Amino acid sequence: MSHDQLAQPPSRLWEIAQLSFAHLVNDIYAPVLMALQPLLITTLGYSYVQAALLPVMHSLISSLLQPVFGSLADKRGFRVSVAVSILLSGCGIAVLGLLSNHYLAMLGCVAIASVGAATFHPGALCKVASIAVSSNRGRLTSFFIVGGNLGHALGPILAGIVITAGGLSAITWLLIPAVIGALLLLIRPIPDTCPVAARQAESDGEENWKPVILLFTGSTLRSWVTVGAMTFLPTYLVLNGYPLLEATFFISAMLLAGVVGQLVGGYFSDRVGRKPVVVTTTLCSIPAFAAILLTNGALQIAAMLCFGFFLWASFSVTIAMAHELMPNKIGLISGLFMGIAMGAGGLGVSVSSAIADQFGLTATLSVFPALILLAALLFSAVGYPRRG
Repeated sequence: MSHDQLAQPPSRLWEIAQLSFAHLVNDIYAPVLMALQPLLITTLGYSYVQAALLPVMHSLISSLLQPVFGSLADKRGFRVSVAVSILLSGCGIAVLGLLSNHYLAMLGCVAIASVGAATFHPGALCKVASIAVSSNRGRLTSFFIVGGNLGHALGPILAGIVITAGGLSAITWLLIPAVIGALLLLIRPIPDTCPVAARQAESDGEENWKPVILLFTGSTLRSWVTVGAMTFLPTYLVLNGYPLLEATFFISAMLLAGVVGQLVGGYFSDRVGRKPVVVTTTLCSIPAFAAILLTNGALQIAAMLCFGFFLWASFSVTIAMAHELMPNKIGLISGLFMGIAMGAGGLGVSVSSAIADQFGLTATLSVFPALILLAALLFSAVGYPRRG
């Protein structure tokens, strides 16, 4: 309680800024693999399966390993330095430009990068959780998560710039952000204060996993919708008469609205409580998405912005809730929510693809409001203390 009442000194806020920047850098690299797809197929002659295996392998390995590394951090105090994680992520992707004629070596480098991503999120979120207190946990967690959102947006842009300027070999220049991020963390290291097994042994009573499972399941459904919206809405807009450039621009605007939503959601969760913010914003995203399917023109674009704002607003708040529900399993919880929930949500998109093939794109998009409603019901069922 005494720690909860302390104001955050400027140095602590600077540490959150460092971690957010590190998150931005770390999450630049996975989207680069998507940007490389056309070049690998059309210029280097790789098959669609070979080219697609690179990002799929990165996603699967990083998603599955995140809770493993998180659990090791909780139980044994084993953690990989955040700076080392960034270097692994960056080096594994940057050297692909030098190994484009050696496919097995490329797969090995992608595996190295995925290990970097898998060790980064649990380790960095442990540090965020140790810095935050209940009065600002929502805000600080949202600042950290937003760094990753921006990294995902910048990755394809940076890849396009360097490839256009110097070809595939120029991908090696993307090592620079990883080096800068790692140096920043080495020059001003952040104290490592994650919970370990000794602290777990001191905790009283049995941990209640039920609310965490409800949060996790709802987060997985929300991930299904977010990935599905990013995957299918560009095609939906093009089929409804928008040029491809405009369609992609509107998707980017929706994602930026989501960044704003995360910051606002984190702020209000500290003011009025986490559960009310999560449930309310998730429910508000349902009519917004329905409006995307029922309107055209300016109203449709406004609906996309509202949808991005409301659905993404709950993302970092659910992680903050899970941290507070399981304070002695921060690493495992971080790995589950940042790794497994996101990966499983991505797999759900394959189900949506099958529905689209069988019944059409509008049919698969029409399922999304039901998934959001189910997520909101799961969030509302979470046993969570009211804000005191």
